[in-house]
Amino acid sequence: MPTTNNQQPTAEWLKTELTKLYPYWHSPIDLGQGVNTKPGRAVARFARRLKLLQIPQNLTGKRVLDVGTWDGFFAIELERRGAEVVAIDIWDDNALKQLQFVLKVKNSRVVHKRMDVHDVNPGELGMFDLVLCAGLLYHTRYPLLALEQLRSVTNGQLILETVTMIPAFHRSSPMIMFFPGDQESIATKRPWGISGAATLPWIYEALRSAGYARVEHKYQPSFALWKGLIALLTNRPQSGRSVTHAFTR
Repeated sequence: MPTTNNQQPTAEWLKTELTKLYPYWHSPIDLGQGVNTKPGRAVARFARRLKLLQIPQNLTGKRVLDVGTWDGFFAIELERRGAEVVAIDIWDDNALKQLQFVLKVKNSRVVHKRMDVHDVNPGELGMFDLVLCAGLLYHTRYPLLALEQLRSVTNGQLILETVTMIPAFHRSSPMIMFFPGDQESIATKRPWGISGAATLPWIYEALRSAGYARVEHKYQPSFALWKGLIALLTNRPQSGRSVTHAFTR
């Protein structure tokens, strides 16, 4: 790895290595020397996501689990805030190479493990002060089971960001869209729309049922009234992102 005088990888080397990796990057990760894995509008979008998540600024001495880390954007940010980070996902080979490249360039100590969220357990991973689950729940085949497994390793707080369903009616009811999971959906090529999106009441009740003692919605979908009207006119539920914090005590 060619480096500059301050031991940072050179911009030329970074750009060359990026072209060798799978061309699609999900997250805008700053690699230094003015090189970003996904420059442009994604930088502002992910900065907004970080703000809405309301992750504690100081995580020094905390053990944190990043669930569905993919290319490592949140794992790197959690480590920057002082956390000891374990990151899990069910990467394909190309995505795993992306993560390993990012960790190498950032000289990161993040521990990564290929694991499905449904298989999370304290015997294999231990316990965590904070669990971050961003952009994952609506991809799962068994969302309530996923939340129960996350509760089994949470010794403090869960931060959950997920796509939320906005129906025309019964928005106060705990409802969720059917979704067979990514593997079946991809294999059958069926258009599942907003996939496993749930209403806010479902998210609340599911987290309580999973064993969390306290649940707080920190951010609710934008333009919900307008989207509800669209749902009424099209006879098709709409969606938006939400952020919920759940606590074990």
